[in-house]
Amino acid sequence: MFQLDAKQRLYFVLAAIFLTSLLVADIVAGKFFHVFGITMSTGTVVFPIAFLLTDIVNEYYGRRGARFLTLIGMAMLVFGFAIILLARKLPVAVGSPVPQEAFDAVFGLSARLFGASLTAYLIGQYVDIHTFHLTKRITQSRHLWLRALGSTAVSQVVDTTAVNFGALLGAMPFAQVAEIAAFSYVYKMIVAAALTPLCYLAHDVITRRYGIDPAPAEDEGDAAPAAA
Repeated sequence: MFQLDAKQRLYFVLAAIFLTSLLVADIVAGKFFHVFGITMSTGTVVFPIAFLLTDIVNEYYGRRGARFLTLIGMAMLVFGFAIILLARKLPVAVGSPVPQEAFDAVFGLSARLFGASLTAYLIGQYVDIHTFHLTKRITQSRHLWLRALGSTAVSQVVDTTAVNFGALLGAMPFAQVAEIAAFSYVYKMIVAAALTPLCYLAHDVITRRYGIDPAPAEDEGDAAPAAA
């Protein structure tokens, strides 16, 4: 009989939310919005949820668990891009409710944008994971807010710079790309700070209610929890 303990169930739930946020952020990233004089990708609005989930997985499953989730996320991004590409290449039927032009306009993610997004995601996640655990060791597992915000602050310099300059430089002037990257970074940090109380709430619920202890600071943690 297929059974999962509480820690395994939690990992799968966190992974499901993480992957959904990641895929949706990538799909909607092609639309930019302008508000209060700031231009940003709509993917930036969704992506901070992935930061929060990465921190929680880091906290309870260690580096190995977070790295495994990162690699699954990369695989699902590639898989999702392949499905969308196949859907775009299939011949459109006469009378299709969504014409080919409209479908391509929404889902026509360029290979360059996808490559920049995937590279930024992979490097950013690894920087986040290792910064989180370095801070955890230095502080001896104290100050959750510091490792959560610190890892985001460092990793998003890499992520935001790579994805914006990799995808937009040449299509937009350098100054405009730099402005978009700067505002995106500031937005991400504001949201990360706003989500910090949720880190503490999740920590309290997971540890106290479900009895799951955080991974030790010096421990690599578990990889993906296996089904019992």
